[in-house]
Amino acid sequence: YAQAGRGLVWDAVRYAFVPDGQSARVLTAGAIRGADDAAGALADGFRVAAECFGLDAGDDALPRVIARQRSALQPLWEVPLPDGVKEKRFVDFQNDVTADDVHLAHREGYLQVEHLKRYTTLGMGTDQGRTSNINGLAILAHLLGKDIPAVGTTRFRPPYQPITMGAITAGEIGPHLSPLRRTALHDWHVEHGAVMMNSGVWQRAAWYAQEGEGMWDAIYRETRNVRANAGICDVSTLGKIDVQGRDAATFLERIFINRWQKLGVGRVRYGVALREDGFVNDDGTVTRLAANHFYVTTTTAHAAQMMAQMEYYAQTVWPELDVHLVSITDQWAGMAVAGPKSRAILQTLTDGDLGNEATPYMSCTETTLADVPLRLLRVSFSGELGYELHVPSGYARHVWQAIVDAGADEGLTPYGLEAMGILRIEKGFLTHAEIDGRVNADDLGVAGMMKADGDFVGKRSQIREAFEAGDRKVLVGLKSLDGKRIPRGGHLVANASAPAPLDKLGHVTSQCFSPHVDAYIGLALVKNGRDRHGETLTVTSPLTGENVRVELCPTVFVDPEGERVRA
Repeated sequence: YAQAGRGLVWDAVRYAFVPDGQSARVLTAGAIRGADDAAGALADGFRVAAECFGLDAGDDALPRVIARQRSALQPLWEVPLPDGVKEKRFVDFQNDVTADDVHLAHREGYLQVEHLKRYTTLGMGTDQGRTSNINGLAILAHLLGKDIPAVGTTRFRPPYQPITMGAITAGEIGPHLSPLRRTALHDWHVEHGAVMMNSGVWQRAAWYAQEGEGMWDAIYRETRNVRANAGICDVSTLGKIDVQGRDAATFLERIFINRWQKLGVGRVRYGVALREDGFVNDDGTVTRLAANHFYVTTTTAHAAQMMAQMEYYAQTVWPELDVHLVSITDQWAGMAVAGPKSRAILQTLTDGDLGNEATPYMSCTETTLADVPLRLLRVSFSGELGYELHVPSGYARHVWQAIVDAGADEGLTPYGLEAMGILRIEKGFLTHAEIDGRVNADDLGVAGMMKADGDFVGKRSQIREAFEAGDRKVLVGLKSLDGKRIPRGGHLVANASAPAPLDKLGHVTSQCFSPHVDAYIGLALVKNGRDRHGETLTVTSPLTGENVRVELCPTVFVDPEGERVRA
């Protein structure tokens, strides 16, 4: 507030300096304006916010908070000492300034607050006087025989805690309120009716609306079409990290829980990375392009974090390894082509053989498609026969349009993030809805990938007592038995009508209506979940008042044998 050029006034009731009004650029509310309890702070904040938006902030709309009775303040600026007692009475704990130091400054003739500050270093610590200045000013005022406001205050420095860029640019609430990233295919999506949504800092196509079609009609149409024909989805937001060097494989074996030394050139493997505390950090794919060259993809949400983690270990923990990392997320676009007709469609655009022998499941080939050199990974996040095409970003639109044109007669249509979410839930695939920072590899059912020998990040934490507890929450599938939507984020209980508090057995991580299963399904983390398949529990949501009976089941609802992805 002071940095905005405004002043302060003394509040003789609260014994504090408060803002002298409101600044055009900086609005204050709550305790800073003298509110001394939760009820007052909420009421003041509500009114100020309402004024910003031109709303009527009547008392009826205020949050209900029980106000507490408070006694009047009795200021105690310094602790008096009995005659003959010499003890330090600290005023500034950061710079060890005592009340005696302030008295000495007064005797030495330092009668201005700015002189007092520099003579004693009062308020010159990292808190810039936040915890000490008022006491020091009050002592000086007493010695001078003046009121505290007559003594004044020192010049206020910038806040001792960083303020957000959002606060600095307050009022600028247009499209640049937060960082915005767009894929190389963004304009194509907008031109073809995509409804865009924010996914982190990225804008992604949520679904593609057709004439007279509602949101869920569009999403379910896209989902069904991928299973029946083919679809194409923009996955450019995946993190992409190029890893090279003589020790690249060794480095990756220490970052991920699984093996990479024997991964063949041209092969792809799913990988899981842990944190030092043993919890799952991220997952993705690792492709071996050459003996000392790997192409790593991460989740959209953790792309920057994974790059930072890998750089940290390469530079500070294992500097002896010959390994070089570079983020190429923006340089390469990605598109997933999935569905039983995907191979036939792509085959018309390339001379390369996309058959099972030449391009088996979990393989990668560097080929040319639509006259553009690219990387073709045979992986699938839908559970259908599928491919990921990783293309230099400048050629992304050309390749995308060529695929759309080639697939028009085969029923290929684009699908968005919502349909992709349903497809992955039907297949039991993970996102950070499940990888929430509180689960280990066994909780998610991927502990079988963990190598027994050799070290890796998080391995030492696997022997933690909590990880071996018999009642850990593990991932299971859910199927609604009532034909009702499974409440998002709901808790699983044995009996929702039992007296509170209920024994919470788990919580829902993801849910949707599955066109393939023709039922509401979901994924959940449930205590002893693998031993409870077939059991009936209730998902309850105190927020919405919903109670839905569900059956616990395996996480894979579509093609549990994995025949479709290997077709």
